[in-house]
Amino acid sequence: MSLLILEDVKKHYGAQEILSGAGLRIDPGQKVGLVGRNGGGKTTLLRLIEGVEAPDWGRVNLRKGADLGYVPQRVQFDAGVTVRAHVEEGLAEARRTLERLEAAAEDMSSAEGADLERLMAEHQRLTERVEVLGGWEIERRVETVLSGIGLQPNLWEREATTLSGGEKSRTALARALAAGHDLLLLDEPTNHLDLEGIEWIEDYLKGMEGAVLIVSHDRRLLENAVDVIFELERGQLMRYAGNYPTYLRLKEERYESERRAFEQQRDRLRKERSFVKKHMGSQRTAEAKGRLKRLRNVEQLPEPFLDVRQPVIRPPQAARGGERVLETESLGAAFGERTLFEGVDLRIGRGQRIGLVGRNGVGKTTLLRILAGSITPTSGKVLRGHGSLCGFHDQETADLREDGTVLSEVRRGRATMTDLEARSHLALFLFRGDTEIEKPVSSLSGGERARLALALLVLTQPSWLAMDEPTNHLDLASRTALEEMLGEFAGALVCISHDRAFLDELCDHIFEVTPDGVRVIEGNYTRWRAVCAEEREQLEEGRVRDAARAKRKQTAPPPRRKKRKARNPFKLVRLEERIIELEEKLAERNAELGLERIYRDAELMREQQIAIAEIERELAEANEEWESWA
Repeated sequence: MSLLILEDVKKHYGAQEILSGAGLRIDPGQKVGLVGRNGGGKTTLLRLIEGVEAPDWGRVNLRKGADLGYVPQRVQFDAGVTVRAHVEEGLAEARRTLERLEAAAEDMSSAEGADLERLMAEHQRLTERVEVLGGWEIERRVETVLSGIGLQPNLWEREATTLSGGEKSRTALARALAAGHDLLLLDEPTNHLDLEGIEWIEDYLKGMEGAVLIVSHDRRLLENAVDVIFELERGQLMRYAGNYPTYLRLKEERYESERRAFEQQRDRLRKERSFVKKHMGSQRTAEAKGRLKRLRNVEQLPEPFLDVRQPVIRPPQAARGGERVLETESLGAAFGERTLFEGVDLRIGRGQRIGLVGRNGVGKTTLLRILAGSITPTSGKVLRGHGSLCGFHDQETADLREDGTVLSEVRRGRATMTDLEARSHLALFLFRGDTEIEKPVSSLSGGERARLALALLVLTQPSWLAMDEPTNHLDLASRTALEEMLGEFAGALVCISHDRAFLDELCDHIFEVTPDGVRVIEGNYTRWRAVCAEEREQLEEGRVRDAARAKRKQTAPPPRRKKRKARNPFKLVRLEERIIELEEKLAERNAELGLERIYRDAELMREQQIAIAEIERELAEANEEWESWA
């Protein structure tokens, strides 16, 4: 039985139609992605499902008894409630279900006949319910989620009302994730997470028992965490089975198929109308009338629609500078008494594509602003190359004047730009018509502000670009257009982004900002994550070896009988060395059974067990031979 069904849902705001007969069906455990243009109605659809708003027409039906979870847009925290306590409040349903399950199990011990059968059915139902709510691991669930989304332990006992905006959003998200729901609604869940948090939530969503409906512009999340995608286009929902790459392929195939069918019917109807017009009133009038009658009964196919609107972002003409864009010497920055980083030595060459990564709050934006020249470092210096001119994109778009309009912002400081030139330039970024270009900056949405900031950026002629979260608030089509522009830009690029596909597509170096400084990895985002995984594996293996050595030292050697004089002392020494070597190998093999890469791989686990058995056999034979010498 489906969890959620939407049938012929319509919604208007004034004269604007947002949804025009939209339909949707979500089954238990399904992971669903919802995509569409900014302003297309995705958030409205979620509000209808939540029950915050009612449809003008149609039906929104959530299965009776189903638990719906979502993250409020404006989170309210009670005074005195800590972060941990707020998240634990979301587990109330799971705790109640566990209590009812325990009560049912206790009643079963004394029930008989029909009562026992009823209690067994109730026990089975409650067991399945606990699995959906994640109740079996309720004790450690809160800490797992808080750590996963990047809230440090020193914040867990802090009063939630004192948190920053991003921390409050992550706390609300943690409560929704920890609670466990039949259906969880998530609107851009990765917005306030760092890259490690994004990868964690991706894995967490895949492992959830309940269904999830995710609105997101994160292409990797839509590729790795969902199995169905609904596209909201022109008020209608179109279903595509599969993840994001499959959706792109199926959408293109559907459009091509519908286009062929439309053109074939159009050509056929054109021929029929031509025949009727030519032969009406001639000897073939009867045939012409018959064809005319059939034409009137034909159901004409609608012309297929493919929304190809996206900003046409032409790369700025990069000013010719030297081969060295900039270089830093012992660069350091502090925020109050807290040191973000120090002793940073970097070099950026012409044409390099660099992604700045690291945990939230570690100092990425501070470093980027220092490199761009918008703030000064606490220590060290930045040496700029010949002709180095930076074009800086601020994720907060703070350079935009709130009292201006879209058109006035483009013309500000450009006295020679004509009205036609300004309008033509803005049209490339989807600001078209008087209503759009005369819109006040203060009323622009996040996506519109981002597009306006990019429109201003490409009017400059920098030798390199420093971009802080350039994909924020951009829909999928705009992100693609931005990637194409930056791919053609001839100068250097240094960017901060949480869009993994963006970093993979554009970057050839990764600068990882840590409290210990900045380390440079040659390659893109995927290469950097592979290096991190190798380092974690080596660290884990080192810990296993150290634990094995410590165990060998603590374990006294087995008592042996007093040895008689060896018949061949040299051979006896080699035999004892062989026994020690086998004992060390056996200890290491046994310790490696605890490595994740081994116990998660059935084939590797089997090979490990075979190797252990072989070592044990050789060790037994060696000990037996040693006993014969003793």
